[in-house]
Amino acid sequence: MNNDVAVFLKSKTVFDELKREAEKKDFTLHLNPDIGKFRKDHIVICDIESLEKEEDLKDIKKDHLYVLSDHNNEENINYIQKYHLQHVVGHNAETYANELVSHLAKSLEGKIWGFDHYLKEDAVSKVISLSDSKHTNEMVKEALSHFDFKDYFNSPMEYIQVMANELISNSLYKGPNRRRESQGITKPDRKIPVYLKGADLIQATVAMDSQGVALSVQDSFGGLSYDVLVQSLKRSFDEKTPLEKKDGAGLGLYLTFLHSNQFIVNYRENFRTEVICIIERNKRYKNYKERIRSFHFFQEVSGEKTRDK
Repeated sequence: MNNDVAVFLKSKTVFDELKREAEKKDFTLHLNPDIGKFRKDHIVICDIESLEKEEDLKDIKKDHLYVLSDHNNEENINYIQKYHLQHVVGHNAETYANELVSHLAKSLEGKIWGFDHYLKEDAVSKVISLSDSKHTNEMVKEALSHFDFKDYFNSPMEYIQVMANELISNSLYKGPNRRRESQGITKPDRKIPVYLKGADLIQATVAMDSQGVALSVQDSFGGLSYDVLVQSLKRSFDEKTPLEKKDGAGLGLYLTFLHSNQFIVNYRENFRTEVICIIERNKRYKNYKERIRSFHFFQEVSGEKTRDK
C-alpha cells in the first residue's frame, strides 16, 4: 500500500488539519486528485457528501476507504450497511485527525492485532484470561481496580464493566457456535455456565495512557464476520429490543458500540476475533455522550502472516 492518500472533502480547513497530522506519519495527502490514479494500493479519505456524490468513490476497495462523518450514530450505521463501509471516523473536534491517521498507519503496516496504534508506549495494562463464565464479573472488576479514573466523567468503570461482560459473554457463548454445530452440539443457554475446552481461552485486556482507556477482548474462534456484525448493529438500532434467543439477546454489540468512542473489530475467519473499544479521556459526561462513534473493521486474510502484538 502507498503513502500517498487521496482526499475528497468539502472543507479545505479539515483537509489542512488532516495534512498536518498526516505529515507526522510520513503520509502525503492530495486534495481532490484524479481518482483513477488512486484506485489501486492507495488509501482514500472522503466525507459522506463526497461519497454520495462521486460514483467513483463507491468502487474503491472498502478496506482502503476511510469516511469522515459528522452525521449521528444511527445515520452512520445506515451508511455502513448501504455502502458496505469498513471505516467511518466520527468528525469530533480535536480527535478526528489523530484517530484517522493512526488507522491509516495501521492499514499501511498491516499489523491489525492489539493496541499498538492507539496507545502510547508507556500505557499501563492489565490482562485476564478466562475459560468459563463463572467469574467473569469479579475478574473484570478486579482488573479495573488497578486503574485511576479521576480524570474522567464520574467514572467510566461502569461502562467498561458492561462492555467487557458483554464481549466476553459473546465470545464464550457465541464464539464457538460454528464448531459446536459441526460437532452436533446445541447452542448453550446463557442461563447456565459455559466452559471452553482445551487451549481455548478468552483474553481481555484493559489499558490506559494519558489520552484514554482501551478494552480488548479476543477469542480464538473468528466468528464475528463483517456481515454478522453489521446486521446485528443495524437490527439493534432499528428495533432497540432484545431477541428471544437462549444464547443471548443480541444487544451486546449495540451497547458496546454506543459506550465506545472508537469501536474496532479485528478479524480472521475461523481463527481469531478481537473487539477493541476506546474511551477518550474526558472530564465531562456530556462531551463523552455527544461524541460521534467511530467504526472500524479490519480483516486479516487467511494465508497472510499473522502478526501479534
